[in-house]
Amino acid sequence: MYKLKFAGKILSFLTCSAISLGMVLYYTPASNNMKTAQAARTIAEIQEQRKANSEKIAALEDKISALEGNKKQEKQQAAFLEEQITVIQDNINLLNAELDALADEIKTTETNISNLNIDIDNQQAAIDESVELFKKRLCTMYMNNNENSASIVLGSSSFYDMMSRIFMINSIAEHDDKLIDEINEKINKLQLSKKELECEKLNLSMKIDEQKKRKEEKIAEIAVLNDKMKKTQAEIDRLAREQSELERDKSVIEAEQAQLKAEEDAWAAEIERQKQEAQRRWEEEQQKLLNSVVSPSQPVYIPVSPSESGFAWPTPGYSYISSYYGPRNLGGVNGFHRGIDIAGNIMGASIVASQAGTVIYVNNNCIHNFAKNYNCNCGGGYGNYVIISHDGTYSTIYGHMTSACVSVGDFVEQGQMIGTVGSTGHSTGAHLHFEVKVNNVSQNPLNYVSP
Repeated sequence: MYKLKFAGKILSFLTCSAISLGMVLYYTPASNNMKTAQAARTIAEIQEQRKANSEKIAALEDKISALEGNKKQEKQQAAFLEEQITVIQDNINLLNAELDALADEIKTTETNISNLNIDIDNQQAAIDESVELFKKRLCTMYMNNNENSASIVLGSSSFYDMMSRIFMINSIAEHDDKLIDEINEKINKLQLSKKELECEKLNLSMKIDEQKKRKEEKIAEIAVLNDKMKKTQAEIDRLAREQSELERDKSVIEAEQAQLKAEEDAWAAEIERQKQEAQRRWEEEQQKLLNSVVSPSQPVYIPVSPSESGFAWPTPGYSYISSYYGPRNLGGVNGFHRGIDIAGNIMGASIVASQAGTVIYVNNNCIHNFAKNYNCNCGGGYGNYVIISHDGTYSTIYGHMTSACVSVGDFVEQGQMIGTVGSTGHSTGAHLHFEVKVNNVSQNPLNYVSP
């Protein structure tokens, strides 16, 4: 009867302790929220705002990337237009060179025409003089009715002399005819040369007009391209301004994100501090109660029902198994689970000896009694734990205890309380890791115990 009373007392204590811990963990941050509600945002608000900001930043980055692509296309277009302008300007330079050459040719032609006109005028003056002289001779001959010629013939002293004089008269006549023909030929040649030079000058003038027209067309093309270039550059500048504005908006949001992250980290640190403080106070209070109620001289027993194997369930009243014996993947790492994990709303629940035996190992040094996704390296990952040897063949291991209330060398009875469930060591939440070994080889505990 005394044992049952003690068991009831312990169960009541553990239940109240668990409730107290939950209230401490809940109300401490809650009261802190009430104090700081007017001064700071809640974690939920901060996280919601950070999520919204992340979406905004992603959208801005998409827009910036799109603008960068557009700006790249516009720059390529500008480079293409600049290349076209360069080519056309080169063509204009060539046309200018051609125009200069044609202008030089025209000047040369005009000089030649001018010189030729002077020659024609000189020749024309000489011809006019010869013609006037010839006219006078003809007039004299006409008026004399060729008497001079008869006198010249009749005045001959001999036939030979007469023939010589007739030959001379004929020669003079032929010479006059030849002279007139030569003069006419020269005049014709000069006039022909003048016409050819005038034609050449006309052709050159036409070429100049054509080249000027081509130059005007090229200049017009450059004007069009320059207009396109201005529009393209204006678009590039607009995209750059828009991109700059988006970058500025992004910087503002990123600054806000950094501030939100700092606030969130401060909240997380404060919650963790309050959690650890509450855990510490709860553990101290629990240890005080355990020390005042449970002692080696007054062991606590909880009624258990052994299975056919003779072993009893180690956590009376709690039967949920969160992880079974066998292969498992933990945090992306494949491994082998050598026991079972008994979990649920189990923090502070009593752990009893599955079978009578001698305590051969106790680790009670881990103070990290809280859920964590890392290994605090206490007790090789088991945290606070107990090993009990049963007749030298069997042994059982009880891991992740809040604390153990037995010592090495103690003989414990089946159902005797040996500690309470916690989350020490490498533990993501409150649970009891229970192992059964035969000749130090792990076995499936469900072959020996059942809830």
